[in-house]
Amino acid sequence: MTDNPPKNVTDSIRYQGKAIDDPAWIPEFLADQETGVLGLIDDNTPHLVTQLFVYNRDEGVIYLHGAQAGRAHNLVESGDQPRASFTTSEKGRYIPADEPVNFTVEYSSVVAYGTIDLLADRENKRAVLEQFMEKFAPQLAEGEDYERIAQESIDRTAVYRLDVESWSGKEGWKDPDHPGAYRLDSPR
Repeated sequence: MTDNPPKNVTDSIRYQGKAIDDPAWIPEFLADQETGVLGLIDDNTPHLVTQLFVYNRDEGVIYLHGAQAGRAHNLVESGDQPRASFTTSEKGRYIPADEPVNFTVEYSSVVAYGTIDLLADRENKRAVLEQFMEKFAPQLAEGEDYERIAQESIDRTAVYRLDVESWSGKEGWKDPDHPGAYRLDSPR
């Protein structure tokens, strides 16, 4: 892991009963999740983007990628390592209660804060894009199932590096046999 790990600010969570105090939990959770929401500020207005991501445990960095156009790209490109936030979560079952105000849902979540920048070096971008392939298509092999990522593809792809300075994690899960716990199995 990085020489300068993110500061864990989980102790600032309002409801400490759900706070995570295991220092290995947050990196493990981030590495396992697939999508998250990147938060940027555009002229005092929040701008949120849902994206696939890779968490690199060795570097302590969240990587995202997208087009070299659009609002998020412009905000990152025009700033000097602008501040960013990122969150990812996992939802479980719904938990009923006697009063609707006390209904809840099982979940785990992480919120991370830091600075974000664009990678410029082609080989660094390639290495990150290969991490995406390893995470999201581990059953496929370069050269057998797909061609090596072309330079043109690398050149037209924006790769973001979120250097995490602090993070927090929390979760709330019930026993598997919790009375009344349910899932919404069909779309409405």
